[in-house]
Amino acid sequence: MAVLNRFQSASSELIASRSLQNRIDTKFVFHRSIFDGILSVLSSEYAVVMSGEKDRARYQNLYFDTQDFGSLRAHHRGKRPRRKVRIRHYLDRGQSFLEVKEKRNTNRTHKQRLSLPFLQETLGAAALEFIEAHSDVSPLELVPGIRVDFTRTTLVSLHENERVTFDTALQVSRGDAVESLDTGVIAEVKQERFRPRSVMMLALRDAGAYQMSLSKYCTAAQLLVPAVKLNRYRPKMRMLRRRFHV
Repeated sequence: MAVLNRFQSASSELIASRSLQNRIDTKFVFHRSIFDGILSVLSSEYAVVMSGEKDRARYQNLYFDTQDFGSLRAHHRGKRPRRKVRIRHYLDRGQSFLEVKEKRNTNRTHKQRLSLPFLQETLGAAALEFIEAHSDVSPLELVPGIRVDFTRTTLVSLHENERVTFDTALQVSRGDAVESLDTGVIAEVKQERFRPRSVMMLALRDAGAYQMSLSKYCTAAQLLVPAVKLNRYRPKMRMLRRRFHV
């Protein structure tokens, strides 16, 4: 995406001011063929977050759940508050974190993080204490399950408290089962308060991106765990396939 060369690099101070660990999230999906067109109208309003010398970062995620997929089922039912437990590896930064992500009754997302040794995926004593402190499920009930990997481009607004991520090259796996959705882009606009007419929100809508509530974890489960019935999620999968042309 050569168009990213038009963006200034975000300073560490700007990135810190847009951390938004407690936020409102709005998601959009679109085919990768219109991605450059969306970016081309944003360079004067946003800065790109660099990962070393790269304008994109590779993420690997391992989700933990109970044997009967309690967190997945809670998400499917629309339970609030609900929590997901995952380990996220930032490959280009050489960092790993254990994260508990909570969706609250107010529609806000809150995330707690614990630093781990890079690429560690076992839950030691400190990790178990962290999960117990921030989750409503016993950490001893959690087992590693679904992996969700993608490449992320992150922009931060120069003028508003807003951060935007664009996830591409999405690949999900469980054991030997692997599925790819690499023709699509998932955009997530993260705001301190919902602003439907921000520069980014308008640019996405004008380009034909489709706004929808979406979970990469639920998407992966729909593809990889057919034994868990996610009937409410099927219309979203049909929409994703139409938008991604798969």
